[in-house]
Amino acid sequence: MTMEKMVIFHNLLDENARPAMERWFRRSHVPDVLTQYPWTNRYLLYRPVPAPKEAIDAGLYTYRIHENWAYDFHERRGSKGLIGMTPEPCDNVIKADIVHIPAEPTEDFLGSDWSYEQHPILRWVIAYRYPIGADKEECDRFFLETQAKEIMKMPGLIRFFSHKAIEFEGSPLPITTEDNKEEGGKKLANFMRHWDRLSELWFECNDDWTNALIKNPPAFTKPKWASSDRFPFLKPGDDFIHTFILESPDNDFTKTFSPLYY
Repeated sequence: MTMEKMVIFHNLLDENARPAMERWFRRSHVPDVLTQYPWTNRYLLYRPVPAPKEAIDAGLYTYRIHENWAYDFHERRGSKGLIGMTPEPCDNVIKADIVHIPAEPTEDFLGSDWSYEQHPILRWVIAYRYPIGADKEECDRFFLETQAKEIMKMPGLIRFFSHKAIEFEGSPLPITTEDNKEEGGKKLANFMRHWDRLSELWFECNDDWTNALIKNPPAFTKPKWASSDRFPFLKPGDDFIHTFILESPDNDFTKTFSPLYY
């Protein structure tokens, strides 16, 4: 049986909201998501780590990365009659995007032959959305036949794999009806954005990333549909989002969640 997962990128837009948002995640949102258990059978939290300064742009997400795992999100509880979740305590302070992917990579390019003890691991997690109007099949062929081969020439790259995103109409999350109605559904626009791929490039440390992407990058081919002049040639925040995490989640809520201490 195959597994699917949603990778949810969260960015905090106002530091003043951090105390309230952390309380909301702990007291309300995590318990709400856990009502989906066992349909959702893993619920992981990663805290992004500081990014290399050259990686800081509009597409960098630095607050929380969640992974929700299930056997089939189309059959999850709430998909045929939405179950409302507790609304956020602050308006317009979180930007979030969902990438819906197979749990296992669809392509494994580099580094599957070593054990975890051989390297410290810095995971650069990047999501692509090919530009509007571009031929997505042509874009994906370019990624697989040209760009992936060039990525593997990065000095210091120790692991590289990719997931082709799963097509999903609307949001795979159970969402509050009122939130969905607000501003004609625009409040949840990011949840509805479809991403085409999620890839992971692993390095041992920030300096290795900087060497591979800034100081000594391979000669990358710029595609004709590029929306940016910089690898991966997609506009940060619009067609490209990314984050840096470590190899282990900070929490596995289906195993270790306990109520907030008051």
